[in-house]
Amino acid sequence: MEEPKVELDDLEVNQERLKLNTNQLKNLRVYGSLNAGMIAGILGMDGWIGIGIYVAIFLIVSACLAIKMNFRVKEYFKSSYDAYYSGIGTDMLLFLMIWVIFHNLVNIL
Repeated sequence: MEEPKVELDDLEVNQERLKLNTNQLKNLRVYGSLNAGMIAGILGMDGWIGIGIYVAIFLIVSACLAIKMNFRVKEYFKSSYDAYYSGIGTDMLLFLMIWVIFHNLVNIL
């Protein structure tokens, strides 16, 4: 006899684990934005090249996250949107602030 297949939507979600995963993801994104801002600022990137650094770091972090989870995002988060795109606006603002600060400290002062 075959066992019935269980859909991921039918699984009970452990709210504590979900909150922990979300907080760890938030921290990972913040550190990625900080590092991208420091890299772009120290290297003196201007204009779209600096934004390209942020996008590259964001994609690398997302790819590493997907690989670490064996591409089974719904087992760790409510939706794939939460895992890959949540917090992109606040992370971008943090990146811009750190980029400007480091660019000014290293290349202008």
